[in-house]
Formats: sequence, C-alpha cells, structure tokens
Amino acid sequence: MRFVRKNENTKRYVDNIFSVVRAAKADPEAINATAGCLYGEDGKMFTYRCVFESEAKITPVQRAAYAASPAGNQEYIDLIADFVLDKRVKNHFKAMATPGGTGAIASAVNTCLDEGDTIIYPQISWGNYRVIADERNLNVLNYDVYDLNDLFKTIDEVDEKVFLVINSPCENPLGHAYPLDEWKQIMDKLNSLDKEVILLCDIAYIDYATGDPKAYFELFNEISDNVLVLLAASCSKAFSYYGQRLGALIAINNDEEFLDHYMNLCSRTARATWSNLNNAAMLNIADILKNHREEYDEELEAAKGMLKERTELFIRQAGDCGLELYQSADGFFVTLKMKDNDERDAYHKRLLDHHIYTIKVNHGIRVGLCSVPLETLDGLAEKMKELY
Repeated sequence: MRFVRKNENTKRYVDNIFSVVRAAKADPEAINATAGCLYGEDGKMFTYRCVFESEAKITPVQRAAYAASPAGNQEYIDLIADFVLDKRVKNHFKAMATPGGTGAIASAVNTCLDEGDTIIYPQISWGNYRVIADERNLNVLNYDVYDLNDLFKTIDEVDEKVFLVINSPCENPLGHAYPLDEWKQIMDKLNSLDKEVILLCDIAYIDYATGDPKAYFELFNEISDNVLVLLAASCSKAFSYYGQRLGALIAINNDEEFLDHYMNLCSRTARATWSNLNNAAMLNIADILKNHREEYDEELEAAKGMLKERTELFIRQAGDCGLELYQSADGFFVTLKMKDNDERDAYHKRLLDHHIYTIKVNHGIRVGLCSVPLETLDGLAEKMKELY
C-alpha cells in the first residue's frame, strides 16, 4: 500500500541547515556561523526596537483574528508594495501577502509551472530552491552567477516557457550582486525571447545591500509583453521578523487585465495552501511603514553598518591569509571555494571538530557573518585557513 501520490519524491528529507544549527546551539564552545538571521554584537538575535514596540500595542483580539483574505490585508499589501518598489516601477503591478519570502517563491512556482516544466536557478544557491523543485517534480537547470554567457546559454536550453530565478543583490550564499549594466544585458536577453518568460527575483536580503540596489527595478518599465516579473520579498529579513512568517509577492506586467487574473489565481492557490496569514504581523508592519518609517530607516542603517564592518574584516583577513572566497558584494554571507563536494565534506567535518559551525553548499562552505559578533569574527579566517 502507498497511500501517497504516485509522483512523490521518495528521497529521505534531511534539512542540513537546521541540524547543524541545533548542534551549534548545543555546543558551549561554538563559533556559530550557521544562522540566516542577523545577530547583534551582544551575540543575541538583532531586533528592531520600533518593530517590537509597535507589536506590543496589538491587542489580543487583533492577534487572534483572521486576516481579511488569503492574500492578506489590503493596507499591508499597499504599503509593502510601496516599500519594496520604492517608486521605481511605473508599469502595472499587483501584490499579495505571503508567509515569508518562501511563501512568495512557492506561490510563483505553483501558479506558473506544471509538473515536468523547467526551473532555472544558480549553481550555488539557497538549498530550498532544490526542495521546492523536487517537491513539484520540476526539471532543474543551473547557471554560474559570475558568467552571463553561461546564464544566456542555459536560458537557450529551454524550448518553451522560461522560469528564471535570480537572487540579487545579497545572494544567498555567495553575496553576489549583478551590477546595473549586467542587469540591462539580462533584461535585453529576456525581452528578446519569443516565448513566455517568468523572471522571479528573490530579493529577501535587498534591504541590506549598499549603493542603489533597486536601480534595476526601473528596467521593469520596459519589458516585453512576453515577460512576467515576480518579486519575492521577505519581512523576515527586512524587519528581523523571522518567525512571524510574512512576505509579499509582487507581479509586474504590461497587461493590467492579466495581472488581475494572475492575482486571482494566486489568491485561490493561497486559500488551498496556507488559507490565511498572520494578521498581527501585517498590522504591525503596516504601522511601521505608515507611522514609524523614519525610526525604522535609522535602525536599518545601523544594522547595515554593523554587517558591513564584519564583512570587510572577514574578507580582508581571508585575503591576508589566503583563504579563497567567492567574489562577494553584500549580504549576510560569504562562501569559501571548494574544489569538489568530497573535499568540502571533509573540510566541514574538520571545522565542526574545532567548534566552527558553518553550512555546506554546492562547491562551497557558507559562513554566516550575520550571526558572528565582530570580536569573535576577528581571526576566524586564519583559524579556518589553518584547518583547510
């Protein structure tokens, strides 16, 4: 007897990240560089004061209540779309609330791809892309984020619908970001294709990027009729609100009527999966964006400064001792280069034996600078080089 669907994925599921995180928390000597959450210099999870002062004012009735719809509360939807788009997009767009950035990605995949379709995402990337693809029995193609020609070659391998995932800036785990001139080349390529193109931009960490990270959004004002742009945003990262599971999916297209149809489809899918959303979290983030934006922006700048200081220290010391990293621009992570995954596994074991906890990725070791205080980080690259 099977009891489950015929097309189930029978591979044993083990979440490597959470198992290593648990081991790190149980080790009093741990240098814990596993987390995908921002920690302060006191070693505790970083939280925005304005976020939790606002949350404290939410009543028990508001906390207990359902949200207005499976797609979320309209005030939150309007405010989060304005926050994410930053007045860059003049084209037609529609938005909905989701349970975190993962909910936005899952919704995009569920509504746009059939079993057996192809999804394209980076060779070295967030492991959950693979889980999402496997769960839906999708074909997978990968590309090198440092080589546009490889990306374009991979796109050309797809005969029909192109579904491309780009995680930029602050790519997890590499910290890679496409500069604006490369974004222009990417959009020129996608706009030139005579087939359906869905560009899913995973922008979970974008608020921690330096410079003008949303400049490329303006390219979405001149897209082909064949292109649908989807942005997957995360309040988990932007507001250090991880466990509240809140995010947004924003769809951009030249056809406003199609967007109405698409959001209706997304709402139906939402009703059939998560059914409803975290009402209190939506009320809280809406209040922050409407009434406490200046306070939030000040705290965000402080958080970015803290992260930048750690990143600069580790990259400098890694360069000094010859610890080879993939090129990084911004973000919560940097990644060590590994020749192959057998070498990676052996090296990861040596790190664990010396109480250094990191995350294995394809051909690399991810170091969560976001979770390591500066004092602990100072000299870590040298320790890791000694164990290489």
